[in-house]
Amino acid sequence: MTVLDVTMRIVHTLFAGVWAGWTVFMAALVIPAAREGKLGADGLRWMTRQFSRFTSLSSLVLLISGGLMASTLYTTETLMRGSRGHLVLTMVALWFVLTGLSHVGSSRVKRNLDRGPSRAAKSATTLFYAAAVVALALLVVAGRL
Repeated sequence: MTVLDVTMRIVHTLFAGVWAGWTVFMAALVIPAAREGKLGADGLRWMTRQFSRFTSLSSLVLLISGGLMASTLYTTETLMRGSRGHLVLTMVALWFVLTGLSHVGSSRVKRNLDRGPSRAAKSATTLFYAAAVVALALLVVAGRL
């Protein structure tokens, strides 16, 4: 294994773990706090903006690091026929879903903030809950690799 391989694994794991954790944090604490009026518009705006930025960065980093790892560890044959390859393809599908849910949820919160933090949070609750489930599923699949 080369230094590049090790570096890509570390970077990939770090960004995936932080993104998954932050997604669960948003769904479990930030969105409910805003819904219940315990988090103001400025706090919700800041948290959502930071989450949205990290989601974009993570999506790009995971695409690059995952692509490099897949290109050195797998062939088309092993991706399509092997159980580890199926897990990798499952992770890619979940990554796309998580990216979409994170972006749409964040956009919905930001778009509805003029109606108040509680209504903005309510408008995206389901999206953040679904994103948290997908993030946890990604961690489970990654643990199987």
